[in-house]
Amino acid sequence: MTIKRILWLCAALTPTTLVTPAFAQDVNGYPTTGYPEAPPPGGMPQQQAPAQQIPPQMRADITAGMRYPLPANFMPRARQTLQNLSEAGIQPPNSTGLSLQQTIAAMRDTPGVEQILSQQGFTPETFVMGMTAFGMTLAATNGQKLPAEIPSPDPANVKLFHEHPEDVTKLMEAMGTPPQQQGQQPAQ
Repeated sequence: MTIKRILWLCAALTPTTLVTPAFAQDVNGYPTTGYPEAPPPGGMPQQQAPAQQIPPQMRADITAGMRYPLPANFMPRARQTLQNLSEAGIQPPNSTGLSLQQTIAAMRDTPGVEQILSQQGFTPETFVMGMTAFGMTLAATNGQKLPAEIPSPDPANVKLFHEHPEDVTKLMEAMGTPPQQQGQQPAQ
């Protein structure tokens, strides 16, 4: 799912969303997993009822993203990886409708991706999981109340965001989502 989809999903899972439509813009297709594409024309997606309506695979993917521990140097490495992919003209695969595992497999099957990922110490799995954790942590630290069945983000990831806000900003910019568009800072 792209970060756009992660943020859309987080918005759909919360009773009051703080994710703005500007923040949920396309982020160059960089992967995590793929669920519903974008908000319907005219605004944000309709809020879902209780979390039991979340499909089991989606719930498992959200949980995996929330629990995935980001390495201390993840954000600068991910930023460089995105720049390298862009410079090489490699567009990550379309992950619409794919689970995390399917997205990881699609990354493996995209020519040139593994070589670029390995330059920054990533595998398709660690990159997809890291980008998922980044997006989920970003959404959760922007004040969204999560359904009871969805865990909070890894506390070490939240701490990393607070200790390195400039890295959060730079990674968002590399993804094509400038922080001034989203208008929010990670919650304290």
